[in-house]
Amino acid sequence: MADFRVWFLASSLAAAALVGCVAQTGTGFGDDPDGGSNPNDPNDPNGTNVDGGSLANDSSAPPLDDSGKPVATGVPCAIETMLSTYCWSCHGVSPSAPSRLVTYGDLVAKSVSNGSNSEAAQSLVRMQSTTSPMPPSGPKPSASEIAAFKAWVTASSPQGAKCGGSSAIDSGITADAAPPPNPYNTPLQCSSKKTWTSGTGSTMRPGDACGRCHNIDIAGTVYPTAHEPTNCLGIAGGATVVVVDAKNKTVNVTVNSAGNFLYTGTTILTPPYTVKVVSGSKTRAMSAKAPNGDCNSCHTPNGTQNAPGRIMAP
Repeated sequence: MADFRVWFLASSLAAAALVGCVAQTGTGFGDDPDGGSNPNDPNDPNGTNVDGGSLANDSSAPPLDDSGKPVATGVPCAIETMLSTYCWSCHGVSPSAPSRLVTYGDLVAKSVSNGSNSEAAQSLVRMQSTTSPMPPSGPKPSASEIAAFKAWVTASSPQGAKCGGSSAIDSGITADAAPPPNPYNTPLQCSSKKTWTSGTGSTMRPGDACGRCHNIDIAGTVYPTAHEPTNCLGIAGGATVVVVDAKNKTVNVTVNSAGNFLYTGTTILTPPYTVKVVSGSKTRAMSAKAPNGDCNSCHTPNGTQNAPGRIMAP
């Protein structure tokens, strides 16, 4: 398991960011804008949990061993180790801060301090903050630890194995499993082996930037892998792109047989957007907001403006 941690921390430095044309903003990692009490955070002198409940009594809390430590969290071992070292004194199983940062569910949940980010993404913002850093005192994560955490967050926070044990928090996690491959380390390929050659309408020119010719609020193409050429057909439907605008309006856009999605509804949407792709029980979400809806302008075959490549299905 030590080898796994070394591998994760080293390789994550090069992992691509699933951010698209975005930059994360906000404050968080335990601060609570509605008022509550976190004595360990000098920037948050007042707060309770935003829903009025107690995380210490939360039924989703992880099972504990005889020493009071989580049996399994669903978080990769290197990430769990960093959180336990620097965060759990306030954000542990029975947190004194408004948010708990222990289980996979805790970390992918909406941040209590910045609803446009997950708890993991908001934690990264605070770790990197120069004016309001977390942890506020004591030892802080090293640059390599923060880089590894950032790589995990921007790779859609994949689940991982329990550190050094044999039990897992759910059946979807194999304890002591090999680290997952980097989903962006793939060759340029047309996975569908089908190419658009002519015709107009919603299935035309998959992978191309629609905004160059059309006035469409939201449009793009979903592919099975990260690097696919323009005009190659994407996934053959079966997914939905969920978009939440700056005024909290939500639209669900269906992915069609060419992998394309385009919003043609009457609701006026205001950027920036929070975006995720949903397929059955699986979700792949952007870790921060997109400034516009011309998705393929950034999600090109190799990616531009910090996008790692194509929009990938979960």
